[in-house]
Amino acid sequence: MAITISKAIVHEVPKGAYSTKSDTDVTLSTELTPLQVETRRFIIDNMVKFALKHPRDIKWDPTASSKTPALVSTIINNAEDSFVQASQDIARVLYRSQTANSPSGILVVASVVKDGRNAVLLMKAEHQEGMRLRRDEDSGRLDLEHLNELIVGQNSKIYKVAVMDLADDGTLIGQMVDQQNGVMYADFFLANFLGCQLADKAELQTKVFMESALKHFNEQLSDPVKASRYAGALSAYMHAPAEDFQPSVFADDFLEPQDRDDFLEAIPDSVGDGVMRKDFKLIAGGGSGVRIVGHGFTVVASSEAFESGNISVSKSDNGDTVIKLSGDLKQMTFGALPKSSL
Repeated sequence: MAITISKAIVHEVPKGAYSTKSDTDVTLSTELTPLQVETRRFIIDNMVKFALKHPRDIKWDPTASSKTPALVSTIINNAEDSFVQASQDIARVLYRSQTANSPSGILVVASVVKDGRNAVLLMKAEHQEGMRLRRDEDSGRLDLEHLNELIVGQNSKIYKVAVMDLADDGTLIGQMVDQQNGVMYADFFLANFLGCQLADKAELQTKVFMESALKHFNEQLSDPVKASRYAGALSAYMHAPAEDFQPSVFADDFLEPQDRDDFLEAIPDSVGDGVMRKDFKLIAGGGSGVRIVGHGFTVVASSEAFESGNISVSKSDNGDTVIKLSGDLKQMTFGALPKSSL
């Protein structure tokens, strides 16, 4: 990715949710922030490119109410006249979109050229380490000072990054990374602030399908033996060599006939019953194992363990659930119990 910064401005966004404060709590710069050559290089190489090594492709969501897409489009089409005002409005939108536990930070808004196309960089970063804000009281400008000795490479505390441009048909598209949430991302940042959705919803559809299926097995099936069998089958089905999945195919192949209709009704409309590509980015552990939680214990087993019979769940004569482990015991270790098993 080739990217250069044409102009930039920095605003300071306080922590917490907008509902408890007012727009005046956002410290807005009124002039462009001068960036030294070394600072530009550092932002691009050590912050933006590092953060966007594994980005998510996003696109404008026509159902979103955020003003950010229109403001970004305005900057792309007319940066000379609109940049400062539009960037201030973007900072206000970010503040209004934040949740109560959102940390304070700086919002860098930059007009950039990405791979030969005009684009806009939006980056929320920590300013307590590595970035020192200095306000010019005469001009109202916030200067961003590069402190290379305090912040380098992967030690950078970059919260969220988006680079957005316009497709040939004028639709807003881009790439996004939320480094605060690992493989996850904050819904408020993607939808409420950026006004976008994932360009490829495979990872979200995979997550919703697998979690909805497990929730149905846990809450709607009174037989824990059947529920555990179905959970193991779900893991096996999703990790089969096929690249796609379809809820009705899973139901037909693994569920008893009387359980299929209720199962399919429990799958949200956002997933539906089409053929979808598998993507396990949002699933804990990739969904390759099934966790069985009881009072005082947690057992994690692979789908292969269920299929081979190395772990089985049955009921005793007095109605208790019995978990049977077969095979060689290789190791026992100490570990914290999940709250749900206490």
